[in-house]
Amino acid sequence: MIPSPSILCRPLRPDEADEACALARAVFDQFVAPEQHDKGRRMFHAFAQPAALLRRHRTRYTTWVAVEGPRVVGVLHLHARNHISLLFTAPDCQGRGIATRLLRTAAEAGGFVAPATVNSSPNAVGFYARLGFAPDGPELLKNGVRHQPMRLPALPLWGHAEPRDLPGAP
Repeated sequence: MIPSPSILCRPLRPDEADEACALARAVFDQFVAPEQHDKGRRMFHAFAQPAALLRRHRTRYTTWVAVEGPRVVGVLHLHARNHISLLFTAPDCQGRGIATRLLRTAAEAGGFVAPATVNSSPNAVGFYARLGFAPDGPELLKNGVRHQPMRLPALPLWGHAEPRDLPGAP
């Protein structure tokens, strides 16, 4: 499914960090947090704070957003161009291909390269598998966060047929 042409994917502006992080925390709380330990929920919330996100931009992190009008409806946070740290889509926008479009936009700009990795929440494993990611070892529990390490050996051929987002997945 191709997202609405009114959605623009581009690098995050610093003044959008609050909204992008609020989106990531809200989607995490709704779909991912119920399966995580308290320590993991606290760690995620500390990681998804605007000041922390912007500080990471001084190192090897970049952030991309999907915006519809004035609203941030998707966020992609990458480390070293090949590790997905955050990928979330607003619940009312899931199933429109926004997460896939964020990845494709970052890849086309040279900001996302393969081989790539992600520590997927259990509920997003199917989404990443449809993009070509495969499990890279067993599910882990680290710092209270349950996740499935996954690896993408090569970027997909981004075409018009995009994997649909799962409810609660990025």
